[in-house]
This record gives sequence, structure tokens and C-alpha cells, in this order.
Amino acid sequence: MNLNQLYYFRELAEQKQYTKAAERLFISQPTLSVSIRQLEDELHCKLFMHKGRYVVLTSYGRIFYNTVVSTLDTLDNGRKKLKQTISQDNGNIHIAGIPTAIGNLLPKLVKDYKQVSDEAPHFIYHDNPSYQICEGIANGWYDIGVCSYVKDFNNFTYIPFYTEEVVAIVSPENELAQVNEITPEELRGEDLVTYSKKIEIGQNVTDALLASASDLHIINRMHDELAIAGQVITNNVVGIVANTVYLDGFDIHKIKLDIPADTRKVYLVYDPERPLSKYILDFIDFLTTQKKDIHKYNKKVFPIETVK
Repeated sequence: MNLNQLYYFRELAEQKQYTKAAERLFISQPTLSVSIRQLEDELHCKLFMHKGRYVVLTSYGRIFYNTVVSTLDTLDNGRKKLKQTISQDNGNIHIAGIPTAIGNLLPKLVKDYKQVSDEAPHFIYHDNPSYQICEGIANGWYDIGVCSYVKDFNNFTYIPFYTEEVVAIVSPENELAQVNEITPEELRGEDLVTYSKKIEIGQNVTDALLASASDLHIINRMHDELAIAGQVITNNVVGIVANTVYLDGFDIHKIKLDIPADTRKVYLVYDPERPLSKYILDFIDFLTTQKKDIHKYNKKVFPIETVK
């Protein structure tokens, strides 16, 4: 019995088809069949029986499956922890961020950190949406995240890091292109596009808007600034969006929106149950001291130009 046979057995038990299991394992079907037959010979019992086009576990197979899954999960977790420890001991920090943080803010912060640190580690950047960042932290792929709060990972530590200004955007042809500031109440009667409520920023922006004007007409919801700005240009609607670098590629007019400044919150995120190297802890301490400067930096990078 070897590890490959155990992985093959688990995959076949879950896929219930030799062809599908072999494809997922990147091996040939005959290789899988031979491996399972050898495993059954060694255990002196049948692990699978055919049921039409599928195979299902026998009573012996079900007993063995529970043991195999537990064993492989333990082994995989051990491998993951070992890989994390080796990476941390080598001075690597895997930091994942939402695209706007990775594109501008984090490289600046890392540069500043290296200038004041006596022993700066090697940083490896990962660009992902918030949910995938938290999922990556949970799986041990990333050490630190810069993203929204994700309720599915409420066991993590979320340190409020900075806010992104939420603005209204319109095409130059829109009547509101002559306006510099606006309230939610003044958006009554306008067709609005903002974020999906499936992501935190979408829920927060919606709550902030409807708290002032419950009868606003939100006609569409998207997942990012690019999609929202595209809708604004194509359909001449009003977008409600975070003022990020992704808006720079569009010919739009930005309008200061009178909603709470902390509507769009971004957090520094990590798993407190995971051992963190001295490099990671030191970098987290550094980041928490930079919060005031980050707000000033974001204002400088993403200003709202007034109509002349």
C-alpha cells in the first residue's frame, strides 16, 4: 500500500466513475484500475462494486474510506504547516491584497518598511478578491491579507486599516457632469448601478444610500469598479463606486457623495490561530502604525477633480 493508492481510492470513492476520477488525478484509466485492484488484493476484500455506469463503496469500502480521508487530511495539513514554516524561516511573507491595494499601496508600504527594518524579508504579492484572500489565508497560502471583512471567516483578526472614498460617477454627457457634490436624496429618480450585495462593499454602500433615501432606483449590481464604470459609459446611468485606480481608464466625471466616510472599510487580516514568524509580526506592527499616512496617500492618488 502506498500514498498514491490512497489518493486514488479517495478520488474514485468521491467521483464514482473511473473515467472522471482518472481525469482529475491526471492518470490513465487502466492505471487507476490496476492500482485499485492491487489495493483490494492487499486488503483481501472488495472496496467497490459496480452499479450501472457508476461504482459505489462496499461496506468494507465505507469503513476504509473514513480511515483514508482522516489520514490524508492529517497528512495534507502536516505538509501545509511544514511548507508554511519553511517559507517563514526563509524570510518570505506571502501577502494578498485586493487589486487596488496590490497595485499602489502595498508596494509603497513595503518599500517604506524596508527602509526602516534591519532585517527585511522577501515579499511575495498575490492579487485576489476579498473572499479568495481569506480562503487563501485559511488554506495557508497567504500569511497576511488586505481586504474587506468576510463573514465566513469571522475567526480571523480584522484590523481596520484604511477607508476608500465612495463617489458617484457619470459620463460627461450626463446632466450631473456639472455637479461636484451630491447627496443620496438628490439621486432620487436616477438609475443607479453599484456593487453586488453579495460582497461587503455592496451591502455597506446600499445601506448607506438607503439610510438617507429609501426609494432610490438601483437597476443593476456588479462585482467591481471596471464593470460599474462600463455600465455608466454604455447606458448613461449613475454609478456608486469606490474611488480607485480602476476608474482612471474611463472618461467619467466623479462627484463627491455625502455618505459616511467609513462606508468602504479595508482591513489588515490574518489567522490568529496560525503561528506567525517574527518577520510577519514585525511587518503587521509596522502596518498598523501607517494608518493615518495611508489615508493621506489615498487622497493624493485618487483625488476628485472639480469642474472648472
